[in-house]
Amino acid sequence: MIRALTIVLWLVLVMGVAAGCGKEDSTLNTDSGDQEAGLKLKVVIPHFGGDPKGTLIQQEYEKEIESYLGDKVEFEWNRIPWAEYKEKTNVMLTSGDIPDIMLVLGNDAIQKYGEQGLFLELSQYMDTMPNYKEYVAATPNAEQYLYTPDQKMYAFYDGFNNPTDIEPSQYAAAYRLDIFNKHGIKIPETWDELYDAAKQLKALYPDSYPISQSEQYLGLSGFLNANHTSAGIYWNGEKYVYGPTEERFKEALMFVNRLYTDKLLDPAYWSDDIDQAKAKATNGKTFIFPQIWSGYVADFNANQQAGVQWTLALHADNPKYGKAWKIDSEPAGKGLRNGYGLIISAKAKNQEQLVKLLDYQYSNKMVDLLMWGIEGQTYEIKDGEKRFLPELRNSEDFKGELAKMCVSAAMTCRPGIVFTPQERLAVYTSIPDVLFYHDGQAQEENYWIASDKYGGKESIAPGDRAPKIVFTKDENDRIANTMTPINTYVSESTVKFIKGETSFADWDKFLSTLNKMGDYESILKMYNERANK
Repeated sequence: MIRALTIVLWLVLVMGVAAGCGKEDSTLNTDSGDQEAGLKLKVVIPHFGGDPKGTLIQQEYEKEIESYLGDKVEFEWNRIPWAEYKEKTNVMLTSGDIPDIMLVLGNDAIQKYGEQGLFLELSQYMDTMPNYKEYVAATPNAEQYLYTPDQKMYAFYDGFNNPTDIEPSQYAAAYRLDIFNKHGIKIPETWDELYDAAKQLKALYPDSYPISQSEQYLGLSGFLNANHTSAGIYWNGEKYVYGPTEERFKEALMFVNRLYTDKLLDPAYWSDDIDQAKAKATNGKTFIFPQIWSGYVADFNANQQAGVQWTLALHADNPKYGKAWKIDSEPAGKGLRNGYGLIISAKAKNQEQLVKLLDYQYSNKMVDLLMWGIEGQTYEIKDGEKRFLPELRNSEDFKGELAKMCVSAAMTCRPGIVFTPQERLAVYTSIPDVLFYHDGQAQEENYWIASDKYGGKESIAPGDRAPKIVFTKDENDRIANTMTPINTYVSESTVKFIKGETSFADWDKFLSTLNKMGDYESILKMYNERANK
């Protein structure tokens, strides 16, 4: 009897196990324990120098993700150096062999491969990703800017949140303050003052070229922004126009030509980059950068052997056009940029869980963790505002200390599946104060905040708040085919005008040639029609 009962119990147990195996479990096991991970995923993202592995914030990130999803997660990270990222990921995309999650560069690529079925279509999950949905809703013209023409979405786009009312820039002009003070020269606030200061410096230091370039991508932006124009197609506040056809563009070139002719502008302006700029900034060969990434000034001043003192300042104005525009001012509030995006492979398992994971990165809790770190260990809250701890801010290497823990505000170490949304106040306050000149004096300030405080709303370029528009691949091809030869001609002609190789008496001839090279007006029409949709 006992033996028979044992057999019956054994059969019941076997049947129960078999029944359990016969059911397909659509959810992840919620018992994380020490068991095998319920969610395994391969991730390809960029690497920015600092390794997140084992850092305080990366460990906390992975712990928080597991808690939120209710299961153990095993990440297989493939971090590719940023300089190699586009080339290597293009190979993956072309082959179709992609990981579960990866960062894709360029909205053209996102939409192209999304429409080919390589990426998971996300709009079907919109009601289950409340955090990302909030960013989508806050993005102007999102239906055109983030979706395909048939209203599909294939990426978690690059997010930002500026919880303040400031609209700052990380670019400014820079001046060798110790030299200006030594000779009683005023820090320039207008073009006339800029010219006069450079003229005095040239007389004092004849072997120098007072005005130089910091990085080639900045081009003539410091001069063009003073005249409220641009070297390409830009939004002027009412419509899209082509800057090189404007009289104000010509006037900017004439001013730069004057600097060049009087040997006040470095002949290497069109070839120097930051390595050459740093050398000239510390050896007495350069005293003025009309535009520069503001962080470089701290590097210049940190060179104890050189013993130099540089200050930032607003760009010099051309009073004819009012306050000079800032370069790349940032908007307040939340939003998305469509230049990058995290995609989920259409072949990935547990797709709904992956959607939840990426959506969670847009939550306030996770953004705070990734950008600020852990309260009490990296930041504190005073008067309702987050601030990095004084012991970090006052350390010899503030950003280095943040990077050791992989606080994303440091920028060199990025935890999580990047790009995660940036809380811009953390970025603004994660830098040491530098000298910033305004109204007759230079004092230690946060350069982000100073650019807004002193520049005001009138220094915001309309193009920085241009309508968010996108074009189809065919339209982009048409734009490139039309504008590439025109832009090349303009770029080459600009240098010739500045160097005096072409006379400004031939400006009309320049415009006539430009018009014959391609129908740029039809391209402007495309831009404006799209902006008015």
